[in-house]
Amino acid sequence: MSGGVKRRVLPLLCAGALCLTLAGCDQDDRYDDVSALGGSANSYSAVSFVQTTVNGVRSGSVGKLSGTYELWNCRSQNHDQATLTYTFEVTNGKAKLVFADPDGNVETLVECSAGDDPAQGTLTLDLSVGTSRIKLAGAEDAAASWTLEIDRGTWSDS
Repeated sequence: MSGGVKRRVLPLLCAGALCLTLAGCDQDDRYDDVSALGGSANSYSAVSFVQTTVNGVRSGSVGKLSGTYELWNCRSQNHDQATLTYTFEVTNGKAKLVFADPDGNVETLVECSAGDDPAQGTLTLDLSVGTSRIKLAGAEDAAASWTLEIDRGTWSDS
């Protein structure tokens, strides 16, 4: 192969490989997948995923999210309750916060799409015996930001 052909073919091969790699990162099918939302595993691709905790309040943002990510969990020995106060905004795609009980049952807490007004509220979560979770799900290159304050449990950093 001559040098000129190599210089033309190599960039095309690299671009093709990059496209295949990026296409393989799409986790949008997890957005409504109850087993992914209710399970303990994270399955996502994201750009600029940042979270901080100050005085017990978790703030976060993500530039492009596809899939599911656990934000919080709580292991309960008894039936109990937790109070969640949140703000949630989506500026691209769609995203939601879900609550998953220890049996994997899923309840959508808040769901927004680009163009929706920011959501805020306070909810009471019923905690069953076992580990409950709050997960973030995103699709269509979701860009979102949130603040969460909850009176028990552990922030997830996995």
